[in-house]
Amino acid sequence: MNKDDIKVAIEAAIIQIEVDYQRAQGMILTEDDLMSIIFQKLCNNYPELSTPKPTEDERILAPMLHTELSWYDKRGKLTIKPDITILDTRYLSILHKSGEKVNLPRKEYSFRGDAILMELKFIRSRKGITKTTINGPLKNDIEKIKRLFLRLEEQGAPYDLFCYFIVFNKTDIKCPEFGEFLRLTNNEAAGRYKMLYASGRVGFI
Repeated sequence: MNKDDIKVAIEAAIIQIEVDYQRAQGMILTEDDLMSIIFQKLCNNYPELSTPKPTEDERILAPMLHTELSWYDKRGKLTIKPDITILDTRYLSILHKSGEKVNLPRKEYSFRGDAILMELKFIRSRKGITKTTINGPLKNDIEKIKRLFLRLEEQGAPYDLFCYFIVFNKTDIKCPEFGEFLRLTNNEAAGRYKMLYASGRVGFI
């Protein structure tokens, strides 16, 4: 699958999961549930993502789809950890630093090349998405990924990243500011990221 095909697959999976969630509203209780469901949906619907493929290491295979892979921040710390990463296995190594015959970093794997990231947020509050949600968790995730993009640009990295910010709301309650926030986020993305919104439409008595 090329990068465009993978994006189509991700967006189709999110639409399917939203439909499933509205049919079974107890399906997602935590953000980890959401991550597991997205991971499983992608594996089941697009087996190429989970089929082991050759890596940079001879005779070692790996799938494209992974969870919570660590990336270095500008201080060289492994603080950036997207929920899901889809990577090009040709540039993955579990034996040495990718592209170099030197020791692995502390995370004990190394990769480079194009990748698609997913940052997930599950809003479980009966108040739904508030201004505090926007100015806190949602903006924090966007700024974190922007810092990763900037760091790679400063290093002259010759590959591209794309990030999906996927927001699942237990209710469909949203403050008036969210619509504008969603629009501005996607307008300013410049082909680097995209925010997707889905709801379980749970109603409280």
